[in-house]
Amino acid sequence: MLAILNAGGEHRVASLARAVSLPRSTAFRILCTLVEEGYVERDPATDLYSPTAMVLALSDGFDATARLVQAARPLVTELGRKLVWPVTLATPSGTSVLLRQTTDATSPLALVRYSPGHRAPILEGASGLVVLAFADGQQRQMILDLLYRDQSVSCEHGPRHLVEHRIAEIQGLGYACVHRPGQPSDRSSLAVPVRTASGTLAALAVRFARSAVGQQVIMNRMLPALRTTAHAIVARFDGSAATAPIDACDIGAPHIDAPHIDAPDRPAVTDLHS
Repeated sequence: MLAILNAGGEHRVASLARAVSLPRSTAFRILCTLVEEGYVERDPATDLYSPTAMVLALSDGFDATARLVQAARPLVTELGRKLVWPVTLATPSGTSVLLRQTTDATSPLALVRYSPGHRAPILEGASGLVVLAFADGQQRQMILDLLYRDQSVSCEHGPRHLVEHRIAEIQGLGYACVHRPGQPSDRSSLAVPVRTASGTLAALAVRFARSAVGQQVIMNRMLPALRTTAHAIVARFDGSAATAPIDACDIGAPHIDAPHIDAPDRPAVTDLHS
């Protein structure tokens, strides 16, 4: 309804109700709420509704996210060059994550290539789980409420309490690592949060083949590299001094000598499908 009002033109309750395919009484209640909250005003002389300047505030979060993506762009590109495996920056979008930047096009190791604008279910990979874990608590509960209205979510990802347990584990670790069986070359993903002082949130992740990357490479090279870059992104966004260069993490070419990721003495890696 706000989108229709914001597009211009003169609207009364009846025309708005038709435009959004709702009963007139429902449309009227929505308009009353928007008027009370200050987003819409009603002209008592003509009974016409129009948006107020407060609708501009609805773009604040998007503007912050856009600025975060802009600040991250050169750092994500450099990290992708260093790690060789594809690197992505994703932001929350409802019950999905939206890829805002990816190095898939330049990575020779990208088995499946994604482009910016691709959406993925929030529980599907490490990026979504990190976004969910480090989102505002009320927002996280709302997303889970929406997800678990669908019975198939419980069948695919397990009961809600198990997902909440995984989220709590990720919050404690500060990262998520997900292995997806049945994907090309057992594709895995490792992600860390990028959270600014104002609360703008994104996930920085690297995708890799499980059979080609050893546990030591994940924990000692990939994870520090992601964290260093995440800190550098936040520093650029906040206008702070630059953090240590990515090279300080000693990121090398992907190691292909280790047959596993999982190690019995390293419970820090979260397997969503375990």
